[in-house]
Amino acid sequence: MINILALKPGDRLQLRERILAEVTQNMEDGMWVEVRYLDAPNEADKGLIELCHAQDIVALLDGSQPV
Repeated sequence: MINILALKPGDRLQLRERILAEVTQNMEDGMWVEVRYLDAPNEADKGLIELCHAQDIVALLDGSQPV
């Protein structure tokens, strides 16, 4: 289980729908983080900034802090 409160800007996440995202801001409510899409099945979504709910996070990636 990922501790959403421990996520910080720069952490990379694997989201549902095969989306790779980077945390840009943690809302610190334990449920939402703001992310920027780094890679997505739809090319037009790359660079998109969205709010991401905890249930959409599949994994914390690439040497980011363990949670």
